[in-house]
Amino acid sequence: MDDVGLFSEDFAEASLLLRPRFEYRKVGDLEGANALTVRARSGLLLGKGAPVSLFAEVEATKALIDDYQSNPLGGPQTQPFNPGYSVIGDPEHEELNQLWAKINPIGGFGAKVGRQQIVRNNMAFIGHVAWRQTEQTYDAVELSYTSDTDFSVTYAYADRVQRIFGDTTPADLPLEEFKGDFHFLDAKIPTSFGPISAYMYHIDLDERPDLPGGAQAALANVGESTTIGASTTKGPLYVEAAYQSGESALEGGDYDSVYGHVKYTKKLDKLSLFGGIEYWSDGFKTPLATVHAFNGFADSVILQRIGLNDAGGLFQGMFNPYVGFSTPLPGGFVLKGFFHYLADESASTVYGSEIDAVLIKKLSDTATFVMKGAYFMGDEYADISQVSVQIDFKL
Repeated sequence: MDDVGLFSEDFAEASLLLRPRFEYRKVGDLEGANALTVRARSGLLLGKGAPVSLFAEVEATKALIDDYQSNPLGGPQTQPFNPGYSVIGDPEHEELNQLWAKINPIGGFGAKVGRQQIVRNNMAFIGHVAWRQTEQTYDAVELSYTSDTDFSVTYAYADRVQRIFGDTTPADLPLEEFKGDFHFLDAKIPTSFGPISAYMYHIDLDERPDLPGGAQAALANVGESTTIGASTTKGPLYVEAAYQSGESALEGGDYDSVYGHVKYTKKLDKLSLFGGIEYWSDGFKTPLATVHAFNGFADSVILQRIGLNDAGGLFQGMFNPYVGFSTPLPGGFVLKGFFHYLADESASTVYGSEIDAVLIKKLSDTATFVMKGAYFMGDEYADISQVSVQIDFKL
């Protein structure tokens, strides 16, 4: 390998991500919220192409229109703070988003240490919450190995999760962070049937007796859990199953729960049609997931899926059949549509149903336009209307 000079283009790479977004959201009888926010991430990668890489990234969000409540607690812990308005989870903030050192793969082995983005599989369990302006990152050590036969295994240990409300949030609340012991083990195994992704995730939140009672209760609700599962894709069919055991105040102590997801996709020329069922029994929790990607864009059950509460006893697991489509339109646009039916684990209590639509257009190599709309029609839950327009710049 040629020597890499300190100031060569191959050694250093700067990045700038900008996202202006307007979002309208109305939940039940709360006031309709309007948010015009701009999020910027600026990063510098050193050692590109070298055996060891270093990366630092800062992130900031500014609200230009701030007629919204920026956290689900309903208080001034984050700004903007407008009592009585619907929640849009994009507070103003500035933070160190990522800071890591990475040993690039040598003989298939690699390592990364520091504050980093961690994404596993389809983000149903471990994700970075890309939809919100503030990213979820992890203070972690990650080890990986990839063989010549496409077998790979990755293990990460984290002791802190930096959540989407920013590190300027008061430290006496779980808005800022989750602290504890987090173990993520993933393996991709090639088989004659097709590749299988197997995983084991152990999440054990610190109890934090120093925090106020409400914060302690929320952490006790999430509690401790171990999830073991696997997924595979064979042609148009996706199948995933998982088992979770743990301890949670919501379940009154120890609990066992199961998860399943089946999806079938049919392509008709340029049109894609798909349908599926996502199911989890009462007690199943995914506190580190990118929840927005599941159960509808209105995020009607987000706090319950994370495990922070059970909607006053109303939430008893999830049975979510859904259908959707994706099709190109004239002018380079892509239109996607979805319908979700949300009920409890036995399908006897209906939470509501939801219609979603997404319009996407790549404006250039560095800019993408995205418009989203969601309407959740609640039975046991409140109605939710939501529209957003954004442009993602990658410079």
